[in-house]
Amino acid sequence: MSLETKSGSSNLVTAVISCIFSLVIFATIRFYAGWITASQMNTIVGGFIGSWLFLFTLTAVSNVEMLVFGNDFQAKFIPEIVTCLTLAIVASGVVHRVCATTCFLFCIAALYFVNRISNKYHNKGSSAVEQASIRRGGAKKNK
Repeated sequence: MSLETKSGSSNLVTAVISCIFSLVIFATIRFYAGWITASQMNTIVGGFIGSWLFLFTLTAVSNVEMLVFGNDFQAKFIPEIVTCLTLAIVASGVVHRVCATTCFLFCIAALYFVNRISNKYHNKGSSAVEQASIRRGGAKKNK
């Protein structure tokens, strides 16, 4: 089994699981709409749940794109992130307007941390290459 097949199947499994979680979270938001609108704290919790909808839909979309376009494909801001963010905010906004606002705030915070984790994980190789080229360049100047 080649490396591409392993990572492709991993992307497929992750995409399917993320889609299932997205559907479960959306159904949960709709099913417990009465409970979410019962108090102010519950509306904030509803926005937090909506931000998980954003994360799982973004994960699903990104993994499907990695299956189609290759493992080096990255989610961009305009098509993927804005679409998933809009979907999560609308799903939360159907329940309560405050849920939509808190969902937006939680999504921005989640996106910041996902970006930090992604940069830490995916930029390991590029920083090592940059450091190696700096060392070689310095060695040539000293000789």
